[in-house]
Amino acid sequence: MHWAPVGVLHLPLKEGGQGLKCLHTQVRVFRLQALQRLLYGAGSSAWSILAHAIQRHIRGLRYERQLFYLCPEGLPRDLSGLPVFYQDLLRTWKLFLMTRSVAATEGADLLAEPLLHNPQLRVQVAESRSVHQSLILAEVTRVGDLLDYDWGDWLDPLTLARRMGLSRPRTPRHVLQEVKAALPPAARAYLDQVLLEGTPRPPSTPGPF
Repeated sequence: MHWAPVGVLHLPLKEGGQGLKCLHTQVRVFRLQALQRLLYGAGSSAWSILAHAIQRHIRGLRYERQLFYLCPEGLPRDLSGLPVFYQDLLRTWKLFLMTRSVAATEGADLLAEPLLHNPQLRVQVAESRSVHQSLILAEVTRVGDLLDYDWGDWLDPLTLARRMGLSRPRTPRHVLQEVKAALPPAARAYLDQVLLEGTPRPPSTPGPF
């Protein structure tokens, strides 16, 4: 009796294998299909609502599909707090190197563009652990969170400082400056239009939790 390598067993018969299905690979394929539904909204409404609610609570970032835009360090290393299915989704996603074009985020999606761990919108001051945590606690984690819709302008640095639990507006001022500088002209023009019209606003974070 001769033993054949596992890789050979999974090859098609015409290539000298046994045509056996690799269960591990099949599971990964199913997870990729689920990720596709999450990213492009092709899933059922009930499943999407639950999935987005779970995503929003990961590390307190309040991101939905934007979670998959992040640098690897933005995703949790310890996934034990998540349902097993979503643990597997994130592990599958970590197997790939993802890049986005500069114009990938536009229109209303720009309001939900991540401020943290975002390779396309680097906010250097927010990479400080203390600033990072202050922004999360203040629920300022997306571009749209920096807009004051009532006044039709960007948040005042002092107002943002109070929300972040800071006594001085220096750090919030740097955050605002860096975000504005990182946005392309078309994005700035869209945000100016949003502030002028007062809509749309970024969605809140309701969920079953």
